[in-house]
Amino acid sequence: MKKTHKINDLEHVRLLADPLKLQLLQAFADGASTTKAVASKLGESVTKLYRHVDALHEAGLLEVVSEQQKRGTIERTFRAIAARFEVDQSLFTDDADGGAAAVAREVLRAGEQEIISALATGKATGDKPGDEDLILMRLRIRATPARMKKLRGLLQEWIDVAEDSEDEDSDDAIDAGALIAFYPLD
Repeated sequence: MKKTHKINDLEHVRLLADPLKLQLLQAFADGASTTKAVASKLGESVTKLYRHVDALHEAGLLEVVSEQQKRGTIERTFRAIAARFEVDQSLFTDDADGGAAAVAREVLRAGEQEIISALATGKATGDKPGDEDLILMRLRIRATPARMKKLRGLLQEWIDVAEDSEDEDSDDAIDAGALIAFYPLD
């Protein structure tokens, strides 16, 4: 499995705008697994996940590691093609038909729904044991190119630490989301 895969197809971005498909891709990036095992881990019905897994596989984001005959069917073990997926920013330049902008809106709406849900359920307030306070902010920065480069590097370091899955199987592990955009302004 390669470390990073650049997504350069808008349909792949659209697929990953779906929170469940994104969860599935993350689960398969953690290691090779069957759909049944991932369904158990996510607390979802295996039948609900089959079409999502098939869509990710057909898009080339999941690969089959092995197949095994089980009670008249073939059980496939999948893994993600990379540990990290990044969207190629060139998808959003020269967007004459507005397709890329529409996909970007889908991604932002999916993040928006998670944030609003966290606010509505109280998970964002730290009211329950294990919950942490939500950080919700919009920030404009004015700095030298050297400082911007440093800030981007620090953000990338944080992302690397956040993606480290060393404690995800811990009994006291909790889920958190992040929607990150670092971009130049005119």
